[in-house]
Amino acid sequence: MKSYPLDDNDSEHRLRQIARALGLTADEVELWVTSIEEDGSGMRFVVHFSKRTPTDVLAKVQGLGDDRAIIIGPID
Repeated sequence: MKSYPLDDNDSEHRLRQIARALGLTADEVELWVTSIEEDGSGMRFVVHFSKRTPTDVLAKVQGLGDDRAIIIGPID
């Protein structure tokens, strides 16, 4: 899987897109998302949240797994 660090050239744009897909703010994504990986299809991404993510933030993410990971569609 290819990993996409949050510090690429247009990180603010990427943060906003990820936040929109997750139902969070860009600040919440920046604080609590630890990694974003391509799922192998080239169309979807696996988003992983920190173990320290507050439960109220996790509760906002519809479909989040017990492993604090979720697959989202294209973000660009």
